Amino acid sequence: MSKKSREQLEHSRPLDVHKWSDYQEVNLFVSSIWDDYFSEKFDIGGRGRTPKQHPKYQLKVLLLDLYIAWKTDPDLLIGVGMSNTDYQANSRYNEIHISAVMIKLINHAVEQGLIERQIGNKSSGLRTRIWPTKRLINIFKKINFSGLYLSDYEDREVIILKSDSATEGDKKAKPVDYDDKDFPEIPVMRESLKLYNQLLNRTFIDIPTLQNPVIEKEYESKGKQKVRTISIDQTSKFVRRIFYRKNWEMGGRFHGGWWQQIHETWRKQIYIGNIATLEMDYSGLHVNLLYGLRNKQPVDDPYRLETLFDLEPDEQRKYVKSLVLKAINATSEKKAFQAFRDKQPTGSEAKRYKDKELRIILDAFKEKNPVISDDICTDQGVKLMNIDGKITSTLTDHFTTRNIPILSIHDSYIIQHPYSGDLAQMMDKAVAEQLGGFKVKIDRGTAIGIDEIRAFKNMDRANQQDYNSMYEHIPSYKKTEGYNKRLNLFKEHQEDHLR
Repeated sequence: MSKKSREQLEHSRPLDVHKWSDYQEVNLFVSSIWDDYFSEKFDIGGRGRTPKQHPKYQLKVLLLDLYIAWKTDPDLLIGVGMSNTDYQANSRYNEIHISAVMIKLINHAVEQGLIERQIGNKSSGLRTRIWPTKRLINIFKKINFSGLYLSDYEDREVIILKSDSATEGDKKAKPVDYDDKDFPEIPVMRESLKLYNQLLNRTFIDIPTLQNPVIEKEYESKGKQKVRTISIDQTSKFVRRIFYRKNWEMGGRFHGGWWQQIHETWRKQIYIGNIATLEMDYSGLHVNLLYGLRNKQPVDDPYRLETLFDLEPDEQRKYVKSLVLKAINATSEKKAFQAFRDKQPTGSEAKRYKDKELRIILDAFKEKNPVISDDICTDQGVKLMNIDGKITSTLTDHFTTRNIPILSIHDSYIIQHPYSGDLAQMMDKAVAEQLGGFKVKIDRGTAIGIDEIRAFKNMDRANQQDYNSMYEHIPSYKKTEGYNKRLNLFKEHQEDHLR
């Protein structure tokens, strides 16, 4: 076994214990590996304590996740915990009851030449990484079922409560158990989100311009440019709501779905149910929410300030917005400044800004926005996320009831173009419900859908203007052969599922 480099080890994701399938083809695949390599050692019999879930079912989870990772990106590794404390079989987040038996299964798979492994340690800060050997890959290549046969476990928990955390992105924040009685809205939120996930699961969501359903996304880590592979497929659509700091009033945003991981230039090309889409977002949502909570109308473009450092107006506005959003989430100026610099590209002028210069920018923003100046650097972000989570919930509930899929990226929403007018109205209504009638400007660019064009034509029949030219704003992309193949395969799979 060749030892992996640090960079290769970091190209990984945690073991997903929620992928499942009850299709006969999948069960036959798992059974053949179980019989050939595992049954003699792991078949349960005799006395002693037995796990809640048979080792064979736990092996199924391991094999399916290894297969998905390999199919998505042959270089992608899986991080696994190799301590008994990593597996809490009775946790609400472990619906398949994965236990410490998983450790024994991994070790045995290594001995049998099915898995390669590089053991992690505290000094490296990395968990153990595993990946399939050539022997297992050869078995994968003979599989006669597609990834559509795999999905998230039916009873997977969709409402997540995390431990204490200073920021939304703190990796140390872990899911904690709770009781549904802790917060009366939990059962309603869970049922709504389950219906939403069911709708997403039966909807084909893809990008027609992609021959292969993969996007490579560049990102910076420790001063180095790296590339992350994002799989655009039908097994990466599961959405959850995540709350923070053991508090149901903090967080609550919708997380999940591959569309949240890609750039807006790719998002505009998304087709839902083989229909072109458009995206609308709330302009400066969190700043506007702060104004709204004080029953005040925001100033015109709160991020547009007088020239400070001989910057181009648009470039300066970009820096101001980035800094302010960090400051809304931060507990102190120092933390806001550091968070701002961390997000700037290596070598950029903004990366070199000192605290003194960033304080000038922040003070100028406060001077233009005195109404909300006291909210800056006071840890408001996680509370505002609770509001925008409720807004998103209102929108998804409305459209799910109508069997219309809508995709959220926190404060922006993607929908099929025939429903743009309905989305705009509902976005206004959802904010008004949270802020006592206050409205936030919707930034829609040139986005306009068929429903609105038809409405304009009906309202203006007398003038007989050429509204047909407005159809040019409805996006249309050439569909690749690969996209059409994925679409037809999805349709066939759905038809087989309904039989």
